Amino acid sequence: MSSTSDRIADVAKELVTEGGSAAVSMRKIGDALGLSPMAVYRHFPNREALLKRVADDMFTDVHDRLSRKTVPADTVEALHGAVDDLVDLALDHPRQFAFMFIEPREGARVFPGDFSVGRSRLFGLLTAIIDTGIADGTLESADSWKVGLTLTANLYGLAALYQGGRIALDDKGFRDLCHDSLERLLNGILA
Repeated sequence: MSSTSDRIADVAKELVTEGGSAAVSMRKIGDALGLSPMAVYRHFPNREALLKRVADDMFTDVHDRLSRKTVPADTVEALHGAVDDLVDLALDHPRQFAFMFIEPREGARVFPGDFSVGRSRLFGLLTAIIDTGIADGTLESADSWKVGLTLTANLYGLAALYQGGRIALDDKGFRDLCHDSLERLLNGILA
């Protein structure tokens, strides 16, 4: 049986997934669980603490799901797989994606400090692919954290533009654009 705190966090995750972080209120959560808003506050002192828990849970859920996948030995193939994983999340759960990666959020992990000390296990999955590519000579020697940031920032920017209606493609076209963008980053744009 889950605790009241877990049930509160689960309802908040559903609200974020369906309506974004703006949809989360202690009153809505209390109503969904048959609790007063004050009862919700006994478990989470404020909305920000609840949203931090939701973000931590979401990152853990995505990390756990992706870490169970078999990573191809070919670095470029593995990076394209990572793009697919992030595009899947952006397309299937756009509000969750925005909450996790784009929206300002109290307590969000910050580059470089939080990332370089391993506070982002999800980002660590990507840098492991990059480190493998550097070690086997597929990728140029570089700081894998900075390379990872470049790759994800590009994808998050494309997702934000797509979600904002600034890219007029269907989902397949958007996915193709993301893969094309990865290839441009890998191959460079200089003649």
